[in-house]
Amino acid sequence: MPRARADLVMVGGKPPRQHIWEAIRKINASSKELTTYAVARKSGQDDQAVRAYFRDMAKAGIVSKVRNLARLDAEWTLLKDEGVEAPRVTRGGKVTKLGDGAENVWRALRILGEFTAAEAAVAASVNGVTISEFSAHIYLSGLAKAGYVTRRGGTAGFKTRFCLVPSRYTGPKHPIYQRDFDQVYDPNLDQVVWRKADQAVAQ
Repeated sequence: MPRARADLVMVGGKPPRQHIWEAIRKINASSKELTTYAVARKSGQDDQAVRAYFRDMAKAGIVSKVRNLARLDAEWTLLKDEGVEAPRVTRGGKVTKLGDGAENVWRALRILGEFTAAEAAVAASVNGVTISEFSAHIYLSGLAKAGYVTRRGGTAGFKTRFCLVPSRYTGPKHPIYQRDFDQVYDPNLDQVVWRKADQAVAQ
């Protein structure tokens, strides 16, 4: 199944599951009945998407179904409050840290200012998250295309140093480089800030 473009699934800088998770926590804190229907209405997300997220989280032991209700609705109980960030859970119920590597690179870039891909991989591989030098290089190259960083010491190769452009630090959420579409989406701005297709049209 092809990936969805980040700008088409993220609203207000948040992916759909973040909206769902926030609704779950709010309803749970209010001691109201935690149902699929209630979460869908509060989060503004599609019922099917909410059911799928509950299903995946149930497999991961984050929630548990209390009972089935009419019209594909169900009541749930929250077993583990994972905090403000929505748990990243696969269909099989595996909690994944997909994207955390890039997030850590972005955070380290803000602190250190510049580094090579190898140095970025070391700085970003913390708290159980790992990212390879190759992946760090791909991500930083994407940021360079969008003007978030400049290159020093050559435009190719793993010895290149990537330097943050201070004025392009838009916030704590890492810009998402989607290689499939060759574009960069910034959740801090909630917009696509660079797209290769646009460059081709401009030439």
